[in-house]
Amino acid sequence: MRPLELPAPPPSGIPSPRARVLSFVPVLLAITALTGQGRADVLSLTTTFSSDNGLDGNMFDVTALSDIRIVSLDCNINAGGTTIEVYTCPGTYVGNETNPAAWTLRGSGSTTSTGSDQPTPIPFGLDIHVDAGTTIAIYVTTSSGASMRYTNGTGVSPAASNADLQIFEGLGVGHPFGSSYSPRLWNGTIYYEGDSGTPYCFADGTGSVCPCGNFSWAESGCMHSGGQGGVLSTAGSTSVEGDLLRCSAASLTAGKPALLFTGTMAVNGGNGSPLGDGLLCAGGTIQRLWVEMTDSTGFAEWGTGMAAAGQFQAGETRFFQVWFRDPGPSSPCAGGFNLSNAVEVLLSV
Repeated sequence: MRPLELPAPPPSGIPSPRARVLSFVPVLLAITALTGQGRADVLSLTTTFSSDNGLDGNMFDVTALSDIRIVSLDCNINAGGTTIEVYTCPGTYVGNETNPAAWTLRGSGSTTSTGSDQPTPIPFGLDIHVDAGTTIAIYVTTSSGASMRYTNGTGVSPAASNADLQIFEGLGVGHPFGSSYSPRLWNGTIYYEGDSGTPYCFADGTGSVCPCGNFSWAESGCMHSGGQGGVLSTAGSTSVEGDLLRCSAASLTAGKPALLFTGTMAVNGGNGSPLGDGLLCAGGTIQRLWVEMTDSTGFAEWGTGMAAAGQFQAGETRFFQVWFRDPGPSSPCAGGFNLSNAVEVLLSV
């Protein structure tokens, strides 16, 4: 059993013929790309990496001042191997500190820390939308191995902010939802992008019924064999001339082909219609763009060049969705494939 709060130690990462399948990219390389190295459009906000305390993890609130998509985190972790989990909760963590049912697991994975008071990237991608004016709670925790470092709070509110985002002081929390200490300031960096589309067609019961009642949660597709629903999002400029729009999907089946396609209309008023184990949400004239292989966490990303590939026109609205394989007897409805939610994007000049 790992100790509770610790004194600071000494100072010490629908297939088509024209589909292209990319080879598997190791998770750490994918995260390097996500955290902004070589990508000027990925923004960040850091609290501090000067710790004076520690425990398994932190709960804290984040408020978006503009529409954003959180893609990764750096954390402050004691030296050694560790397993990291990231959860989110709508609204504030207050009142949900010991209620696991209020939280959604966004990713987990093992890594080796770069050491106390140094940034350690989480070993998986994130796809967390936060609309302008909206607050969400984030819970970052180590479930085994080296534990988290953080700083005793001062009551400053918010603790870090810029034009897009505010990070507030929160709690130090024992894994999984155990004893807590307040106020505590999470040590880390949030990496994010501006959101460029409007997600729709969710499998949370607000629209069409999933094929075999395999509901999932808000902002995701129907549940697949991994017990999650695929989450699609877009980022980057919507300019057709610039052609910098990107799509990414999280919580798909791991190590399987995932096809990004686009349509000219939303299906069934945006509620979708049953197809395979999921809901077809993007319809009209459908264009298959290209295929990516998901990584070990079920994450895939489609880079720039979509406007040219799809011959997009400025002023038109496109509807994006991902089809992905889910073979085997564990597929919820035995359809062998599933679909993410969809995203509506108005293209500009």
